[in-house]
Amino acid sequence: MKKYLIFDFDGVLADTFDYSHQKIKMAGLGDTTVEQWKAHHDWNVFETPAVSFHWESRELFRKLYFEDVCLCIPFFSKLELEKLSQDYTLFIISSNREYSIEKYLCHHEMEYFTEVLGGDFHKSKVEKFKYIFNKYDFSKDDCYFITDTLWDILEGNEVGVETIAVDFGFHERARLEKWSPYKIISSTQELNKILELC
Repeated sequence: MKKYLIFDFDGVLADTFDYSHQKIKMAGLGDTTVEQWKAHHDWNVFETPAVSFHWESRELFRKLYFEDVCLCIPFFSKLELEKLSQDYTLFIISSNREYSIEKYLCHHEMEYFTEVLGGDFHKSKVEKFKYIFNKYDFSKDDCYFITDTLWDILEGNEVGVETIAVDFGFHERARLEKWSPYKIISSTQELNKILELC
């Protein structure tokens, strides 16, 4: 039985797609379409961005995002995460900044995660997986990775982690199917059913 769950943040724990798209426009990239913002997350946002940031727009986006991110609705309820934390050790790995994630978790009283690793820790989720495996002494076979984008699925595949993709985040089901995740779910309740069967 797997004992660890590793979550992405944006589009998985927090409903931030429309919010972040709005902030991109406010940061000076007003012609960015919904499809371009989705495509931005097809690959590593740091290495092959579909939306080209310059330094000033990137910093302004981070500032604007941080201001009101707590207003974004959580996909998982506090009770759901509390129950999961009783049976699993929970982590977050994300391309977002750790202080934004921690602010959000604190605001929604969802501080059930053993460690949060953001883009300021490392730009590669592969390296974050390796760090967690080494520090907490478990392997790819002991966990699931819950995410919502193509690139995250690919990085999960690279380290051999079984990925459960959610189609209510940044990418829709047809897009997610391209990299063949272990499962694709459309609700948080479906995750619970998968875990009960394992």
